[in-house]
Amino acid sequence: MRLPGLLAAAFTVLLTDVAAYSLTLTSCSENARAFLPCELSFKLQANDLPKTISLYRDEILSVEFRSPKATTYLMHEFADDPGTLRVRFTPTEPGAWTYKVSTTISRLDNQEGTFTVADSSYTGPVGVANLRHWWTTGKKPHLWLAAEAPFLKIEPAAFESWLDARKHDGFTHIRGIIMAGTASVKPFNSKGEPNVAYFTALDDRLLAASNRGFTLDLILADTGVTRSVLLAQRERLDPLVRYLMARYAGLNVTWQGVEKFEDTRGSRSLLRDVALFLKKYDGFQHPRSTDARDSSSPLLPDNWMNYLIEASPSPQLGAVEHQFTEQPEIHIVSSTDPDTFRHELWNATTNGEYPSVSYASLQNDANVKAVQTWFHVVSETRHWELEPYFGVTGARAVGLDEVEYLNYAEKPGIIEITLPRHKYNPVWVNPATGEEIPLKDYRGEIFSRATPDNAHDWILTVPRDGEKENLAKYYYFESQDPPVQEVEVDPAQTPFDIQQPEGDSLYAKAPTAYRVKLTRANRATRSMQYVWWGEVVASGEGARLLGVGSSGTFPPLTNMATDSANLNLRVEAINANGKAYEIDKVFEVKQ
Repeated sequence: MRLPGLLAAAFTVLLTDVAAYSLTLTSCSENARAFLPCELSFKLQANDLPKTISLYRDEILSVEFRSPKATTYLMHEFADDPGTLRVRFTPTEPGAWTYKVSTTISRLDNQEGTFTVADSSYTGPVGVANLRHWWTTGKKPHLWLAAEAPFLKIEPAAFESWLDARKHDGFTHIRGIIMAGTASVKPFNSKGEPNVAYFTALDDRLLAASNRGFTLDLILADTGVTRSVLLAQRERLDPLVRYLMARYAGLNVTWQGVEKFEDTRGSRSLLRDVALFLKKYDGFQHPRSTDARDSSSPLLPDNWMNYLIEASPSPQLGAVEHQFTEQPEIHIVSSTDPDTFRHELWNATTNGEYPSVSYASLQNDANVKAVQTWFHVVSETRHWELEPYFGVTGARAVGLDEVEYLNYAEKPGIIEITLPRHKYNPVWVNPATGEEIPLKDYRGEIFSRATPDNAHDWILTVPRDGEKENLAKYYYFESQDPPVQEVEVDPAQTPFDIQQPEGDSLYAKAPTAYRVKLTRANRATRSMQYVWWGEVVASGEGARLLGVGSSGTFPPLTNMATDSANLNLRVEAINANGKAYEIDKVFEVKQ
């Protein structure tokens, strides 16, 4: 759905309309519903607080909510105006809830209350399941499909129409930035305190999405804010993160760190500090990661992330990372050309990743149709158990052994799949239009067919409909254990070697050619995928992606290297069977 002229509206004009569009949350004590946000409000009286207290910098009040099943959630307050403290919360089950207030305000301290939560048709907070997949409350499978939105650049009424269109398309997540330093009105003033008008306008968008049942994927800050004084002084982080958690941790959200973390020096340290405060102030402990230009996986050693985000246009990065990590991975789809968009969307899917689609991509109606087809196809699978399947040529595939196989042929031609001997119900799907071409029931071990035509890419689903129906009769969230492999690091067992760079030194300012040499040619090595990482340990910034594929050129290392630095070069690879290998080599970096 295209929305002409939305980005032309001035942000200052939007702020004048706050009163007209401002959404109010239901009081938790009145008409609260499961999985929808509500608020408790506390009116301040004269002399409640000393004049030296800051409603932003000081921690004044928190509320512990207790569910009917005795699960507790600790939520913190924020102030939208000098006279009211607000606590936001999303009940995770229907029934009778209780709460208890802890505060420095003596007349409110230890106040207790009860409220009743009605049922709703929505699902609860998103969490990690089966290592690389997602579920919601009650172990209900969750299909992650995110649409990006520039929250404050879209007029409120038009944004609601946009949300309804995305709901129709099958999207389950809305992704965007909380603190946008590029906006004409800044999120924080010169004193480092919240701009109430900014956050009120932002709340209108976020609550509109939340009230429609979307999960919110929230990037805390764009590059402009990340590089600003606001985050440069670590003593400002505690009240800032507490404030953001008070406003938004009570919603169904995932955290996505800072925009393109690799582009800001010191971001690794910043994200570690932010993660400590997320753990402290997020009462729901929502999933945590960070946005990335390439991938957030280099930050895994810091042990604060529980899912990954990658944005490489090359499918090799996602394919290799899936075999080296044990976290769910989100791929940012940024292509706008319809053919390239479909390739990126489906290659990521058959890597075992979940898609997050850029706002620019959705301005093309052909891409919207492709997403609708994706949702129709994938939602009919046991997507929460699908893992990359390597018994196929002519396509990429994911599958659940002896249950179903989802194949994507980026280039039309012959697809050959090795299958356990059963009866299957194959269907060709045109990924651009959704047109389906059912095939006759198939029995056998080798499925070999040409795509219906050579005009475009094709999807081939190969399910055992009877087995899927049988599994659906029982509570099988995990019908099989997710695969985890041990990476081969023994050079004697590794079928390739680093041919370039040669020698033991590199020059930081000069592009450097890279190449691997295959040392063992066999059926397993007929198709190899490579990812090249480099890390200057002395910098403390972590590894950075240098290249993908068997050969190419590294970018200049000036942003990584320090004087007399050593570069740890690591090549990760998988063969045609998905077997993972790693080679490491150290180079001196010269200026």
